Amino acid sequence: MKTITIRVDEELFQQIEEKRGDRSKSDFYRSVLVEYISNKPEEEMNKSESILNILKENENLKMDLSHNNDLMRLKDERIRDMQNQLGFLQLEYQKLSTQVFKPLTAPKKWWVFWKK
Repeated sequence: MKTITIRVDEELFQQIEEKRGDRSKSDFYRSVLVEYISNKPEEEMNKSESILNILKENENLKMDLSHNNDLMRLKDERIRDMQNQLGFLQLEYQKLSTQVFKPLTAPKKWWVFWKK
């Protein structure tokens, strides 16, 4: 076995001594280290939390993308509808403009009515 030496504050030392009770220092510290190593370290827990956060953000982004795709589809449908309306209005304008802007026939003179 290897030996480890550490320095701790007086306050932390007192807390450790309270938890140690009547067990030997080396057995207590060894059990604390073994328990820490056998359990997930905080770093791995933080990694898993960050992975969960990333997954949540990914889901939110997917929902936003889906919403934006729906909006784009609605926009495209609206544009097609407006283009169809434009085509219809242009045809109606052409029909009306040919009727309104017909060259007027020369007015008949009142004395020419019997020539027909």
